[in-house]
This record gives sequence, structure tokens and C-alpha cells, in this order.
Amino acid sequence: MEQAKQTLSNPLKKTVVMALMVALSIVLERFLGYNDRVLSVSFSYLPIALTGMLFGPVPAAAVSGLADALGALLFPSGPFDIRFTLIALIKGALYGAFLYHAQGSRYRIILAQALVTLIAHLTLNTLVISSIIGKGFFALLPLRLVKNLLFLPIEVLTLIRMYDYRTAFERMMK
Repeated sequence: MEQAKQTLSNPLKKTVVMALMVALSIVLERFLGYNDRVLSVSFSYLPIALTGMLFGPVPAAAVSGLADALGALLFPSGPFDIRFTLIALIKGALYGAFLYHAQGSRYRIILAQALVTLIAHLTLNTLVISSIIGKGFFALLPLRLVKNLLFLPIEVLTLIRMYDYRTAFERMMK
């Protein structure tokens, strides 16, 4: 009986944790972050990366996409653009692919954040922003490059620190 209860509660627990990660990501992005038309600085990647560490690429992509879409619809800072949500899905999938079962590899954490920065932040987001505000990709790139290069070590260090507590997070999921 106890085994059946635990089996039934794990999907519910996973869903509740993922919903909390969506909410936390929205708060970190929309209320505690800095957002303007060209740059954004926040710690909203932490709940998404944690979801990737705990559950894998698909749940992390779902959390990231839902956080982006719900945040944009509930607390808009401009018109909703599905392209940003698709980029958020890619970011979540990258975190999940590299951080799920990473077994303490700091190299994988660095690689995950470097790829998210290069693919999502510098390339895809800059392309979408340039098409929205009407400035060229290479006109926006220098400012975005400086911001991302300055923030990359902070992102990596916070992810490494969060990874150090991975076993505590996993214990909460049991």
C-alpha cells in the first residue's frame, strides 16, 4: 500500500515542483530582473536549470516555455512573440540535456551555459530583437556580447553552487 501511495505521489510531486519552478522563473524574470528592449538581466535561468538537473530536457523545456509564455501574457513588457517562447524551449532543453545526470561535471555546467549564451542569448534572441526594433543584428551584437560575457561567469558560478546542492533537491523529490 505504501509503495502504491509513493508511486502515485511522485508524478503529482513532480508536477507541483515544475509549477513552482515556472512561478519562480516568472518572478525572477519579471519582478526581480532588469528588462528593456535590447538587454535583460535576471536569475530566471536558475529554476529552469534546476528542473533540467532534476527531471531532464523535456520537463526543463516545458518549464522554460511555460514561464516565458505565462510571464509575457500575464506581465507583458511588449507584444507577445512566440519566437521568444521557442527560444526558451531550446534553453530549457539545453539545460536538461547537459545537466541531467551530469554526475558532478563542472565541465558540463560550463558547456551548458556557454551553449545557452551562444545559441539562445547571442544568436537567436539577438535575431528576434533586431527584427522587432528594426536595428541590424550586428548593431545590437556588441552591447549584447559585452553583457553576456560579463554575466557568463556569474551564471556558471551560480549553477555550480546550485549543483553542489543537487542531492538535497533530489531528496526533496523522494
